[in-house]
Amino acid sequence: MIEKVLVVRSCRQESYEMTCRGKNSLHELKPGKTYSNIDTLHIHQAELDLTDDLLPNDITFSALTLLNATDNHLTRIGRRGFDKIRNVQFLYLSNNQISHAQPDPFQALEKLELIEMDDALDGNAEDKADMLRNFFHSKNSFTHLSKIELNKNRIDEIYPKTFCGVKGLKRLEVSNNRIQSFNFARSCLTELKALMLAGNLIQKIPADIWDFLPQLSSLDISNNPLNCDCETVKLVRDDDVIFINQAQTKCASPPEVEGQSIFEIRKDYCSATATKTTNRNPRGKASFLQFFILFVIAVGILWAYKKYRERLSYMSTAPVGYTNLQHEQAVEPEFV
Repeated sequence: MIEKVLVVRSCRQESYEMTCRGKNSLHELKPGKTYSNIDTLHIHQAELDLTDDLLPNDITFSALTLLNATDNHLTRIGRRGFDKIRNVQFLYLSNNQISHAQPDPFQALEKLELIEMDDALDGNAEDKADMLRNFFHSKNSFTHLSKIELNKNRIDEIYPKTFCGVKGLKRLEVSNNRIQSFNFARSCLTELKALMLAGNLIQKIPADIWDFLPQLSSLDISNNPLNCDCETVKLVRDDDVIFINQAQTKCASPPEVEGQSIFEIRKDYCSATATKTTNRNPRGKASFLQFFILFVIAVGILWAYKKYRERLSYMSTAPVGYTNLQHEQAVEPEFV
């Protein structure tokens, strides 16, 4: 006997929380009924299109503060999808395939405090960079938005001013992407306290990072191919920032420290490296000065030798004495 497995569209309410599962499951709600006591809504496997109304007509969730729309095969979002849930503070959109975002989709969510979009974006590098700019280049001032999660999205690039509109951002997570540099506009993230960049392609930490991220207190740059030159080693040791996952914050270069944690490099590494560099490279400032001095000496010797030869040539010419002068004066001309 073959059993048929049915996917039931349903919404289940427990106290202040509702869970809806299946395509068009929200349409099973009773029109005209008030759901003003629901503050948390979970929607899964509903194949949502958030360029259209999330809720059917005559359905309101006036007290909704948390929307969990993870795992929905969601591909499109826009402003209209959030118009009826303006009080949402916590928005979870992870595990989707968003490839299209209309301009300013989160404009209505003025109370938003957290956006989680892990493994949620689809498209090429430029598409994703454009979408991120659309998300946060907004008429919404994002006064309360303090945490953004964008992990595991295969992001290659983030435009420098992407987060400039989120003035109160405290925590930014962009781990496990393909980001190659700290490409953030100066003066945009002045309130940021935690930056998670683990598992990217970053080789160099900017020397002025503490200037454009003055409030930063936690930084995760583990599992990146770091170039542990002396400037970088000094940078991570000289500040009060807490580096997370230090054991996994390893050097990819130079060869002598490859595979080591940057925090376990011996203290005399930079001085030893400087000594080796000096021994291997005699063409430094001192060598140039020596060459210049030798050149000047050689030119001086050449000049002195030339003058000396001219003087010798002059002295070797026979002097014209008084006797010879008389003799020359007495010589009669051969032709008259």
